[in-house]
Amino acid sequence: MRNVAWVLVLASAFLLGLAATGEAAAKQVLKLGTILPVDNILTENAQEFAKKVNERSKGEVEVVVYPNSQLGNERDLMEGLQLGTVQMAEVSGGVMSTFVPETGVFSLPFVFRDWDHLDKVLKTPAVVNRLDEITLKKSGIRTLGWMEQGFRVTLTVKKPINVLRDFEGLKIRVPEDKVLIRTFQLVKAAPTVIPWGEVYTSLQTGVVEGMESTTPAMYTMKFYEVANYIAETNHQHSVVGFLISEKFFQSLSKAAQEAILQAARETMDSNYRQARGTAQKSLDLLKAKVKQTTTPDIKPFQEAVQPVYKEFGDQTGTHELIRQIQAVR
Repeated sequence: MRNVAWVLVLASAFLLGLAATGEAAAKQVLKLGTILPVDNILTENAQEFAKKVNERSKGEVEVVVYPNSQLGNERDLMEGLQLGTVQMAEVSGGVMSTFVPETGVFSLPFVFRDWDHLDKVLKTPAVVNRLDEITLKKSGIRTLGWMEQGFRVTLTVKKPINVLRDFEGLKIRVPEDKVLIRTFQLVKAAPTVIPWGEVYTSLQTGVVEGMESTTPAMYTMKFYEVANYIAETNHQHSVVGFLISEKFFQSLSKAAQEAILQAARETMDSNYRQARGTAQKSLDLLKAKVKQTTTPDIKPFQEAVQPVYKEFGDQTGTHELIRQIQAVR
């Protein structure tokens, strides 16, 4: 009987060990949402990140990318990160600013002089670390990096944009970005907030007469099918936050956290190498699809929108941050 009892004890211990091992090895599924389609550079970057994490976390984490607004629009993604229904997301700085106003500094019109200036700003710790700290404190969301996609241009349905006054009264779709809304109010347009997934039909049915975005986003969403004119206004660069729920991040082992951090650093490097070329290629493809491309003089545009700098700085206490960005050489 003693032998039987001892065998039973050993068997129980073995089964308990298997259960514990199974629990420890249980995979955490990380949902990464983006509003962009599969063939957009940012979705491709997200897939690259997922592959790296899946390989390095040794089964602890499985990253699954959900493109094309499958997990909702950008506001939905931000709320999901806070509620825990989404673990990661790519969200534009403008929409982030509805939750963390200070991040709207990256939405200021013409705040980035060119691609080189943009690259340097996104690699300036005094700027990005400060925004990361504010975002974490105010929203409970960790910023793993700031991604590039391209300078934003304007796409219109019925008439080209040649001079500043062509914006007057133009019903133009904009994202939920207070700075961008104010920017187009200052040029006397009629900015209209419409979710990304509804832009195509809004252009098609005349709900709006134009929209503005990056050239990769415009091309991959095929907006050229329902609009005819591009104006190279380059009024804003679409900087996108690469975000993770802090609560989820802290639930992971140190090894898994490091796998995520390292994969994010490498993904940002890839994004910075690719974004400029991808934006130019998309612009060239769009030019071949539309009726006309114009390059209006942006100096009057820049002058008209200057009030937004003081207004935004006063509202968010970011005058020094703006100066730091402008001082980067």
